Amino acid sequence: MKLTAQIDSDCKCMKNYFTNLLKLLNESREAEALSPTELYDLDADESQSKYHGFSHFIKPDMVINIYSLVDYWMTSICEYHRKSRQLSLKITDIKGHGDLDARHKYLTKYANINLDGVKDSYKHLGQLRKIRNKFIHGGGHINSDKEDREFSKINGITISGTLIIIEESFIWSKLYHAQKYLLAAVKA
Repeated sequence: MKLTAQIDSDCKCMKNYFTNLLKLLNESREAEALSPTELYDLDADESQSKYHGFSHFIKPDMVINIYSLVDYWMTSICEYHRKSRQLSLKITDIKGHGDLDARHKYLTKYANINLDGVKDSYKHLGQLRKIRNKFIHGGGHINSDKEDREFSKINGITISGTLIIIEESFIWSKLYHAQKYLLAAVKA
């Protein structure tokens, strides 16, 4: 199977998975809204809750899944071009501001692949990476007013106190741009 077909299949599978996750999100929110309010012993060592909701994990998980898809395929695409163009450097030989940047540099600077047509998609992947990193390394919380201003500018992201809130539009947009960028990188 061609790389383009594999990427297309993975993205379509993820769309289907996300559609089902969003249904589950709505169901879990309804159940959470019906759960009784409880009082807690703030000095207890274990949760005393009778109900444990999970809706707050769903969208961050989607962000992490999209970035994992990008991370995997970027490595595979770089390796594909290394072999097909008989390039001597490996992707680990190119440094950048994170793996996404290093792989993009490998493709554009070293393999001389023109990705100008997907610059906007690459920008979206950078935003995805920032949000993903905040969930992986910071529990989805921002640490400063500067980050608040920076993250609030991203379409589909809002800040509540210090917590990043992901809107459904962010998920679909980033999956679309991931697929667009990855397919362009293979076809170049």
